[in-house]
Amino acid sequence: MINSLKQGLLLSAVMLCTNNVFADVCQYETEATHAYKEAVYFYPCDIKEKLPATTLTGGYSNTYRNLQWMAEALAEEGYVVLAMTPPNIYGKVEQWHNAHLEGQKTLVSTNASADSPLAGKIDTDKRAIAGFSMGGGATLLAGDELQGEIKALAAFAPFLLEEERNVTPSAPTLILAGERDLLVTNESIRQISASVIPSASKHLIASYRNGRHQQWYRAEITTNRDSYKELTIAWFNRYLKGDDSGLTALENVQEGKDSPFSFVSSSL
Repeated sequence: MINSLKQGLLLSAVMLCTNNVFADVCQYETEATHAYKEAVYFYPCDIKEKLPATTLTGGYSNTYRNLQWMAEALAEEGYVVLAMTPPNIYGKVEQWHNAHLEGQKTLVSTNASADSPLAGKIDTDKRAIAGFSMGGGATLLAGDELQGEIKALAAFAPFLLEEERNVTPSAPTLILAGERDLLVTNESIRQISASVIPSASKHLIASYRNGRHQQWYRAEITTNRDSYKELTIAWFNRYLKGDDSGLTALENVQEGKDSPFSFVSSSL
C-alpha cells in the first residue's frame, strides 16, 4: 500500500510511504542534478536517531528501480538509501561514478537542509556506496577516490574495463559476482580482486556458482536475491553499525564441493 505523505516540499519533492514486512519504508524524491537525472531516498518512516546511509545505483540500461528491491531491504534494516539513475543509462562507467560522487554530497546537504524530511537524520560519518554492474564498477572507483570518507562498499557484479580494474579502495569492500555471468567474467573479477584484496581494510569477494547478471536487475529472476540481501545487510551492519548479528552468514561464505560459491576471498 502506498500513501502520499507530503507534497510541495523542497524542490517539488515527493514523499511516499510503503508498508513492508519489517518496517514502514518511506520514499522522498529529490531534485535532479548534472550527475543524476532522478534520485529517490528510501528510509524507515519512523527514524528516531541518525542512521547510516548509502548511495545505490543499477547498471547499464537500468534506472534506480531495477535495484529498488535492494534499496527497500536496506531501508527496512535501518539505512537511508539514496537510489539514483545517471543522466545517460547507455553511457560509460563514468556516468555512474559521477552519480555516486554527487550522491555522497547530496547525503551531506540533505542532512543539513532544514526543509528536508531527513534533516539531522543521516549519520554523515557512516556513509557507504553500493551499485550493480557499471554502478558496481563505479562503486569501486568512487570508493578509491573518496577513501576514508566512505566506511563500506558493496559492489554487485562490478563491470570495469581492463584498464580500470586497478582499483584500490580502503574501506571494507564486499564484492558479489556470478560464475555464469557472461558480461562480468570470472577473469575480470580476479583482476579486480588482485587490487582490492591488498588495499581494502577488510574484504569479502564471492562468486556464486549459479550467479548470472540478469539476477540483479530483472524482476522475474529472483535467484540468489535473499542471499544477496542477507550478505549486503550483514556487511553494512558490521562496518557501519558495529553490529555482528550477521557475522555467521559472512563466515559461512566458503568455497567447497557442496558450496554455492566457486570462488571466495575473505578477510573479516
